Amino acid sequence: MTQESLHHRDWRKARLFGPIAGLTLGVLLLLVLVSALLVQRFDATASAREQHMVQQGFYYQVQELNKVIATQVGWDGAVKMLDHRQNADWADFNLGNYLYTFNGFTHSFVVDDRDKVFYASFNGERAGLGDYAAFAPAADQLLPQIRKAESIRPKLAPRPGKGNLVIPPIQANTVGRINGQVYLVTATLVQPDFGKYLPKTSRAPVAITALPIDAKLLSGFAQRYLLDQLNVAPDQASRSGNGTLVLRDLRQNPIATLIWNPRKPSAALLDRLLVPLLLVAILLGLLAWSMVRRSAAVVTDLIASEARAKHLAFHDPLTHLPNRAMLFERLHALLGGISRPGDRVSVLCVDLDRFKEINDTLGHHAGDLVIETTATRLRLACAGATLIARLGGDEFVVLCSKADCDGAEVLGQKIIAALSAPIASEYGRLEVGCSIGTVVIDRSGVEPTEALRWADLALYQSKQTGRGKQTFFIPEMDQALQSRRSLETDLRNALADGDLRMVYQPQVDLHGRIGAVEALLRWTHPERGEVPPDVFVPLAEETGLILLLGEFVLRRVFAETGQWVRIRVAINVSAEQMRVPGFAALVARLAAHARIDPARYEIELTETALLSDDPVTAGNISALKRLGFTFALDDFGTGYSSLSVLQRFSVDKIKIDRSFVSCLDDGGESEALVDAMIKLAKALDLRVIAEGVETESQRSHLAACGCTEFQGYLTGRPMPAGAVEDLIGVAATQPRRAVSRRR
Repeated sequence: MTQESLHHRDWRKARLFGPIAGLTLGVLLLLVLVSALLVQRFDATASAREQHMVQQGFYYQVQELNKVIATQVGWDGAVKMLDHRQNADWADFNLGNYLYTFNGFTHSFVVDDRDKVFYASFNGERAGLGDYAAFAPAADQLLPQIRKAESIRPKLAPRPGKGNLVIPPIQANTVGRINGQVYLVTATLVQPDFGKYLPKTSRAPVAITALPIDAKLLSGFAQRYLLDQLNVAPDQASRSGNGTLVLRDLRQNPIATLIWNPRKPSAALLDRLLVPLLLVAILLGLLAWSMVRRSAAVVTDLIASEARAKHLAFHDPLTHLPNRAMLFERLHALLGGISRPGDRVSVLCVDLDRFKEINDTLGHHAGDLVIETTATRLRLACAGATLIARLGGDEFVVLCSKADCDGAEVLGQKIIAALSAPIASEYGRLEVGCSIGTVVIDRSGVEPTEALRWADLALYQSKQTGRGKQTFFIPEMDQALQSRRSLETDLRNALADGDLRMVYQPQVDLHGRIGAVEALLRWTHPERGEVPPDVFVPLAEETGLILLLGEFVLRRVFAETGQWVRIRVAINVSAEQMRVPGFAALVARLAAHARIDPARYEIELTETALLSDDPVTAGNISALKRLGFTFALDDFGTGYSSLSVLQRFSVDKIKIDRSFVSCLDDGGESEALVDAMIKLAKALDLRVIAEGVETESQRSHLAACGCTEFQGYLTGRPMPAGAVEDLIGVAATQPRRAVSRRR
């Protein structure tokens, strides 16, 4: 060690002693001050947070109850039964009994357009209209607010084929003391949803509901927000040291006060902190003494650590390849060095093709082995490269200048050949492979981020067109990305503007009788024209729009086919929808709102939706089957066609893919495959249908194999719901709808 190095080490050691001593004393003093402050302020802070939590919690409780009421009166059926007919039996079932049974509303009333009560319910049973008198003062506070909001609401009008009117609920709440009991009183305006029935006059009926703020409600509220001894006291009564929330009516008059015992954690905190604080003080003293003794070693370690830190800052810890930071630094220098004709920089983005499957099935240790092996093979294949970096995950980047390595195409083929070789490991023979996106830059002024983006676009193209290949970036790829983004924006707008519609393709039996239809989504773009489903459905799945699109389909199909009888309706559901927690609950809610019979509806899933052991998917399928929905496996035979899938998920029906049906006229093995599929379905007691039937010859072949249900252009093209009704006849719809037709 040189004299200069020794002097530098001693200088750093001297600078280290002072801060250690000062830091130790400062931390001890800080601990004492913080402890004192915590004890003093902890109770106040906890009480303030608890007060805010209760206030917000009560507001959210009211909003949740509002949603329950709005669901019961915010649809066409409510307008018909409460405004047009004033049907008390309907009000009993949908208001009085329902709200009392499921939500505890003890009183329900409905007033007409003149604010005169015509329906009353108490504890879920029909009551005399005179019961309304006690609640009239509270209702008188709410009704002006409801009527004012109703008067400025946009004018209602039917929107045939445009979907839901999207009318926000009009509601108001107040608190009142009635016959000695504190009630939450809510007024909700009766409104349509699809506009099939509109209010008779400019003023619609209003539902008045009352929920007692009693021990049952307070018990659930207290459990939800962990409150102790929650009670309701009259007016603004309060006791010193208690948490309080004053409940006021719309005129800000105090009606009652929620009182609870606030939690005081300071005593427990002090007891818990005393011993740890002493221990921390002792440990700090020992630590300071130890650090002073070991200062010489620390200085040496710090110097070595600096060198290691500099290396880690620019290298990947697993592969020891340069990381993203060094990649951008080196790429910026290479791009800035392009100054003469003939100068160029090649950027190759390398992404492993089947890495996720290995990582998911064999674990992260196997994944790390693949990454390390890939790094080693890249070093050998790209020995002349300017830089080999790991960008992250299973993606690598190779940089080359003209003088450093072979042409980009030759280098890409070397990489593909090197990475396609199987990896022998303790996990067995691992087949990976890679795809490459390449951009060659021969002009200055290009930013590193832009160069990598171009290479990524080329890589995406390699993935989309079969993998295991190299694709060079061309400007049209950027234009295609912009076009895709534009189509995504148009699809979002179509969901709101009504450019989407449903059509239905018949499914017939051997005698040509229509037993079911498949609901199909169509998009007519105002400028692009008809956009095929195989274009916008994958786009929706990639961008997350499939959830909104799926909900739109369910709402529209339930609304258009809810009145049909003896005709089954098949609805296609994406695998992405089935993986969403609560999807089954959404379908159940939409089905209940539309008053449909789930037994008439069949959910079609592709095999990819059932291949994983995702518990969410299994739970959604189980819940929907309990509701009465049946399931069909679409495109059967094109995927894994696993027998375990059919058994594990209790599929009710399989659908032979059109690719097999179209080859039946050619003879050969297609007919044998179809025959095997049908025999498998019959052995498992499953129904089977063939899609894409376009010729009599195809239907004859299918019938000879035992298929009894058919779908395709031969049996019927997709058509609007009205055309289906005309085709199946009045007898296939409910009597109420048939009467409407005769008129």
